Amino acid sequence: MLDLKNISNQFDARLSAIKSYDSERSELTQEYRRELEKIKVIDTGLNAQLPTYSGAKLLEPGKLIHPFTYNWKNRHEAMEWVDSKLCGVAVGAVDGSQIYSDKNYEMPIAVLQTSRIFNRHTGDYEQETEASIITPDEFEEANVYSFGSEYIDARRFSMECDGIIRLMKEHENIYVLLDGALILSHINVLNRNIREIYIKAMTKLLEALENTRAPVIGFIDTTMPRDITLMMHFLFGLKKSKLADTHLFSHLLWGERTAAFLCDRDDRRGEEAKSVLDNYGRFKSQIAFFYMRVSNGLPARVEFPAWVYERGELDKIADIIRAECVIRGNYPDILMRAHEAALIRMNEHTLFYGMLENFCKAHGIKINKSAKNFHKTINR
Repeated sequence: MLDLKNISNQFDARLSAIKSYDSERSELTQEYRRELEKIKVIDTGLNAQLPTYSGAKLLEPGKLIHPFTYNWKNRHEAMEWVDSKLCGVAVGAVDGSQIYSDKNYEMPIAVLQTSRIFNRHTGDYEQETEASIITPDEFEEANVYSFGSEYIDARRFSMECDGIIRLMKEHENIYVLLDGALILSHINVLNRNIREIYIKAMTKLLEALENTRAPVIGFIDTTMPRDITLMMHFLFGLKKSKLADTHLFSHLLWGERTAAFLCDRDDRRGEEAKSVLDNYGRFKSQIAFFYMRVSNGLPARVEFPAWVYERGELDKIADIIRAECVIRGNYPDILMRAHEAALIRMNEHTLFYGMLENFCKAHGIKINKSAKNFHKTINR
């Protein structure tokens, strides 16, 4: 049981440190916002002043903030607008879930499950779920720790990318939403063999996008990149900070978005190392993004191939995201549908391990279980 009294005492003892962090962030936000006024109207010629690994490059000239002019009086009016934007538009989504291998069962076997959702918003709706297991030989072949999460997470991401490619091949003119980023900075801290699974999956996806020209839209609800703040450091001589981009735009109204930027993230771990985008080959400078307010929290980040901007589809994908968020309430409906379909619930974890035990028993396979796990189970 969590020692709530001790935690409460810790909060009181560390109040000054927490308040200091909040105050410093607030001051930085105001400083950076004042400088942001200098690019209220974007001139892409400023890119000539930016070095490599500048965080971001200016992509979409014109207004920095793109307003959203609709002001519905009620839910009915909002849904009429949603219908006008989504009716007949093919939208897809992919998400995944997993059961990690459990060392309490000695034998490393994991489960992956992905769901694919297709909705044309005219009654044409499809939902497919696919499950797969990872067996001990696969962990060994990958040369990874069998009871860790990193390899399983990488395999899940690869399955999700395959699901997106399948949706694009099955449905023309589809817009596919991915619950997560296209710029995979977190993989820079992973072992090379696991990192390569992500890179292979992402480059395979980007190659498929080139051929089908189907926009894939990465939607990141909670995100802390510092791409634009780093760009501002180079443009305006601001002191480097850990201020997240989202705080620059926390004053956006619902539905408003920023202009689009090209990502040039500096997530190198040492100047001689590669950034994650360096691993994307010819797609290194081809991932763009904007921020958009679609909830009561900080703005979400939306990532997409740069050719989506070049093809004049930014307003289209912004409207798709807005409309999907109106349906569900502050989060894209189709992503929630994919999540709900893919989710492996806790009682299903128990069912899986029961299946594993029965399978091993039926085939004379010895499986040893942890004594601690036995006691934890009977005390639930």
